[in-house]
Amino acid sequence: MSTLTSPDTAEPATAASTPAEESGNRTTPRTAGARRRRRPNRRPRTVTPPKPLAVVLSMALTMVAAMITLQLVNIIVISPLQHGTAQARLYEQLRLTLSEGSAPLGQADYEGKLVTPGTPVALLAMPDLNVREVIVEGTAATQTMDGVGHRRDTPLPGQPGISVLMGRSGAFGGVFRNLHLAGAGTRFTVTTAQGVASYEVIGHRRAGDTAPPLPAATEGRLTLITADGPAFMPNDVLRVDAKLVSKAFDKPAPVILPGSLPDTEQAMGQDTSNLFALVLLLQLLILVSLAAVWSWTRWGKWETWLVFLPVVGATALLTGTQINHLLPNLL
Repeated sequence: MSTLTSPDTAEPATAASTPAEESGNRTTPRTAGARRRRRPNRRPRTVTPPKPLAVVLSMALTMVAAMITLQLVNIIVISPLQHGTAQARLYEQLRLTLSEGSAPLGQADYEGKLVTPGTPVALLAMPDLNVREVIVEGTAATQTMDGVGHRRDTPLPGQPGISVLMGRSGAFGGVFRNLHLAGAGTRFTVTTAQGVASYEVIGHRRAGDTAPPLPAATEGRLTLITADGPAFMPNDVLRVDAKLVSKAFDKPAPVILPGSLPDTEQAMGQDTSNLFALVLLLQLLILVSLAAVWSWTRWGKWETWLVFLPVVGATALLTGTQINHLLPNLL
């Protein structure tokens, strides 16, 4: 006798699946969430463009920093080269005038006119300080850039009376940077159209020190003046007095009254007569710099360097030279 199987009991047995099949076909919610968490965030970043005011301020500060750097390079590195070139030119000019007999003998030339500031009038030789410098007429900043300046209201070296020479201590060769080392008894010479005058140092003076007695009518004295203190940051004026130990030369009648010179030719004087030229050059430098920035964004880096580097360099050099006129004449 056969046994009948009910459809209700057979259907669950047929539809049943093994645990292995269930584990292979089913994905748990935890695994799907972990995959979503490991998915990288590919959302693009939003870059905020700089504000126009910030760009302008950044460019302005960059230009100011570049200008200060160029001025330091100008006064420390380039100014000695300019001084050396000027000295070579002045030495040849002095040799020519001495050989022709047309070198100045006093405050006026052979035609009776005032000697033009910047004219070479003598040669200073101080072997102990390794100084051999052409002396020019005038003590404003423009003249002391080229060489040691002779104060125009005093007699030429070698003549009776008190002659005054001014030289720089740092920039433009720093001819008198070691002047403080010229102790009492140090000897040196000054060559003019009248001959060679010999001097001997008798002492140093600074602010508040008493000046030596005035020389006699037939005696001569030379005062060398420069800035005193740290390089490029002077805090005083140094004066070295020397007496004439050779025979005094004849002295022409003075033309310029003592003490009548402007402040620009006094010790630590500043010349502001070139402010207009300085303003024009600063404007030109700003325009050239803006053109270089525009070229950088439109042409490219190397094209800008090739075109604007010589232009910016020449403009900055001319501007720095005008700024140097505003600095003290003994710096």
